[in-house]
Amino acid sequence: MSLCSGPVSRAKIWSIAASDCSAGAGSQADLTMARALDTDCATLICAITAQNSQGVQAVEVLSRAMLEQQWQSLKTDGWPQAIKIGWLPPGNLLLPWLLEKLQEYPGPVIWDPVLSASQGGFPQANWPKDALQALLQRVDVLTPNLAEAQALLTLLQAQDDGGTVQNDYEPNNCALNDYEPNNCADISAALQALGVNHLLITGGDSTQAGSTESDEWIQDAFFAAPSSASGSAFGDQLPGPDLLRAFVFRHRRLPLKAHGTGCHLASAIACGLAQGYTLYDALTRAVAAVRLAIRSASERANGYHNAWARPLSESVAEDWPQVVPMQQRASAVHFPRLPQPLGLYGLVDNLPHLKRLLALGIDSLQWRVKSPGAEHKAQTAEAIYYAAESAVPLFINDDWQLALELGAFGVHLGQEDLLTADLQALAEAGIALGISTHSDWEIARARGVNPSYIAFGPVFTPLSKVLRYQPLGTETLALWVECFTDHRLTCIGGITTANIAQVVASGIDSVAIVTELTDDEALPQRLTDLRKCIPALEKRCVVPI
Repeated sequence: MSLCSGPVSRAKIWSIAASDCSAGAGSQADLTMARALDTDCATLICAITAQNSQGVQAVEVLSRAMLEQQWQSLKTDGWPQAIKIGWLPPGNLLLPWLLEKLQEYPGPVIWDPVLSASQGGFPQANWPKDALQALLQRVDVLTPNLAEAQALLTLLQAQDDGGTVQNDYEPNNCALNDYEPNNCADISAALQALGVNHLLITGGDSTQAGSTESDEWIQDAFFAAPSSASGSAFGDQLPGPDLLRAFVFRHRRLPLKAHGTGCHLASAIACGLAQGYTLYDALTRAVAAVRLAIRSASERANGYHNAWARPLSESVAEDWPQVVPMQQRASAVHFPRLPQPLGLYGLVDNLPHLKRLLALGIDSLQWRVKSPGAEHKAQTAEAIYYAAESAVPLFINDDWQLALELGAFGVHLGQEDLLTADLQALAEAGIALGISTHSDWEIARARGVNPSYIAFGPVFTPLSKVLRYQPLGTETLALWVECFTDHRLTCIGGITTANIAQVVASGIDSVAIVTELTDDEALPQRLTDLRKCIPALEKRCVVPI
C-alpha cells in the first residue's frame, strides 16, 4: 500500500454557480463530482440559495464586486483546464460581466442552463437576447434538458418592439412527454443556427406515456457543432465528429428521482475535458458518472434523493451508455453469442500461414487481407473451409459482403464500417460480429450494436501498423475488463511473449496477436511460450444460436 508523500498535480476546473445549502446541486454538486473524478475544483459563487427537497425558498445574488474579486483570486492561482457554468441570475445582473471575463479565458466552457429548480423556486430566466446569444456562442458544450432547450430558443427568438424579452416559458407546464431524440433535431438546428456549438439535450426528465422504450431507457441526444464552427478547444477529436455528428446516448432508467443530475453531468464533462479526454469520451464518461451518482443517491424522505458522485472505478457495465446514430432506433438485431472465449486469436493474410496456425492449435483466427488480389474470394472460401474443419472460429476482417456471400462464421468491423455495413443482414444470417474499439465512446458505440465480442486496443504500441490512438496500457485494460462483463472481450496491439503475462493479469481471457505469430521457424516455440499464459481452448466451433 503506497502512502501519499507530497502534493499531487491534478487537472483543475472552475465552477461558476449558485450554492445549494442542501448540497445536492449547484457548486456543492460540482465539488463532489470533481472529487469523485479526481479533479481539482475551485468555485466562484454567484448566489446563495436556501433550498431543500421541496424546492428553492430564497435566493440572494452576490454583488458584481464580489464576483470580480472571486475571479481575480482564482485567476492568480492560474487558469483551469475547463470552466463549468450553472445557474445564472436573470436579467443583466451577471451576464455582461461574465461575457467580458470569458473573453480572456482560453479553455473550453460547459454550461448547464438551469432555468428552474426541478422542484421550483428559482426566479424566471429573462436574460437579454443579445447577451444570451453572445454567451451561447462562447460556450463550447451546452447541456439543457428539452424544456430548457425550448426556453432558450424562445428567449433568442421572441422580443417585442421595445426590446423587452417576451418569455412565456413555464418549466413546470412544459410538455416533457414530447421528448424524442429525433424531434430534438429541429430545436438543435435552430439553436445552432443562432450560434450554439456542441449541444447535449438530456432526456432524464422526459417520459412518454405508453412508451416501453422511454420507460426502460433514458436517451440523451447529442449534436456536434456545425463543421464551420471552431473545434480548437478540444484538439484532436478521436473518434471525432467526422464519424457521427449526431447520436443518442442510451442508458437504462433507474426507478428513482435524484436532485442535481444536470449539475453533476456538466461538471463531469468539464472534468473529462480538463483531464485531456476528447469531447466524445468526456461526454461518455460523464453520462456514466451521472448514472452511477443516481444509483448511489443519498436518501431523502420525500423520495427526491440527492445524487451522490462516486469514482468511475466503481461503475458496472449498465452504468455506461450505449451509442446509436440519431436516425437509428435501438438495435433490434441479435448477433450470436460465443460459447467460449476467443483465447489465442491470430491474424493472418494467407492460406499457408492459416493452415500452419490451425495445425499448431490456434484458438481463433481473423482473415485480414489488406491488399486482396484476383484470387481473394476463392482463398477466403478456402480459409473458411479449413477453419471450420478444424473447429476454429474464423472472422473476416472488414469485407462483410463477402462474409455474407460465403457464409462465414464471423466478421470483424472497425468503427467506420459500422456506418455502412448491413448489420441486419449479418444478424439474420447468423454471422458473429466483432468490433474494434479504442476509447470510451467507441466502446459505447460497439455496445449499441450488441456484438458477439468487443476488441480493445492498442494495449501497447502496435508492431504491425501505425495507429493514431495512444496505447491503453494494462491499467485501463483492467478497468475495462472488470467493467464490461456483458460481452466477450479480446485485446490487440503490441502483445508479445515478453508482455503477455501483464496483459492476462488484467483479467482478459483472449489476446489477438499479429507479429508474434509471424510464419517463420521460431513460430512453434513462440506459440508454446504464449500458451503458458493462454492455455488452449477445447475446440467447440459451431454456428452459435
